[in-house]
Amino acid sequence: MSDVTIDGLSTNELVSVVELQRVELNRLLGEQRRLNDRIDKMLHMQEREQVLRQQMQVALDRLAEQKSLTGQTATPPPPPQLEDRLNRTERRFSALQMAVGQLIDFIERRERSPKPAVREPDGFASGSPII
Repeated sequence: MSDVTIDGLSTNELVSVVELQRVELNRLLGEQRRLNDRIDKMLHMQEREQVLRQQMQVALDRLAEQKSLTGQTATPPPPPQLEDRLNRTERRFSALQMAVGQLIDFIERRERSPKPAVREPDGFASGSPII
């Protein structure tokens, strides 16, 4: 291999830079996988919450239908258990919405903020762009 320099870096230094960038890229890919897994989990939770809401609505409709068939004119309020369950579900959904919003805000702020160069022991900055 000839002794070529690019931007004042020798061949060995370029190899070191490429290796550091490969390590950083692998780290970022791992973080992206974890983020995607969490997003999938949150979407699954939201889907499950929607199914539970539908089931609750069907149960309430069935109860209302039974009451109308028996001749009762006034529909009593839903049983406390259903109300409590609905309230808990709505609180969890709101918390999930807030958590996803905060996560997105954090990621966007992190991407927008300039990252200070951290000097490695060999004199190269980590987090530098890929050459």
